[in-house]
Amino acid sequence: MESRRVVNREQPARAPVAPSGDVPVIVRLVWSDGLEEWRPARAVRWTSTHVMVGWRAGREAASDQWVWLRAGDVMRSVSWLVPPGKQRPG
Repeated sequence: MESRRVVNREQPARAPVAPSGDVPVIVRLVWSDGLEEWRPARAVRWTSTHVMVGWRAGREAASDQWVWLRAGDVMRSVSWLVPPGKQRPG
């Protein structure tokens, strides 16, 4: 069985080699099984168009996952309760 992959990951053409910082963020992940998830992460490298983020998927450091995402999929905060494009029930 294949493990889930982040399908909205995207490597920038030019990426910094050294860390740019360590900023708490909220990221939008689209998984290979079709699910979309918003989760807390840490931004450690960035360009004007992309951000490298990481999160711990389990209890061990070996479970850390790191991906480059488009900057639009990375936020410092959100002010909406219903994701953009979704309708509230009722």
